[in-house]
Amino acid sequence: MATRAHARHRPFALLVTHAGLGAEFVRTAEAILGAQTDVSILSNDGYSSEDLARAIEERVRSVPRDRPVVLFTDLAAGSCGIASRRAEHGSRVVRKITGINLPMLLEFFHYRDTLPFDELLPRLEAKGKAGIVVH
Repeated sequence: MATRAHARHRPFALLVTHAGLGAEFVRTAEAILGAQTDVSILSNDGYSSEDLARAIEERVRSVPRDRPVVLFTDLAAGSCGIASRRAEHGSRVVRKITGINLPMLLEFFHYRDTLPFDELLPRLEAKGKAGIVVH
């Protein structure tokens, strides 16, 4: 049985995407679930690959150390995915998920306070995959 996550251990979301995609994902999720906290959006606009990796590192450093970070990117082989893999986080708990979609993000916001972190991550992957259906 899952227990409610203590606020200081609540997973933080960092969306690193092309152009305004991350902002639109969060805007849409908030239209469905209501306002969200503990989320940051970083667009690749205007960044070199190295600069984007450094910007990711800075965003992660701004999150309290006892908080795990889920770093969502849109494309594994795109500049955001590459920069996220280059970014160094030391001993910080940072998990990276590529191929973000709306079902996955809604699941994150809905369950991040009630599921243990290690149970949340596979659930996000499963929900993201289940959201892709070919008819």
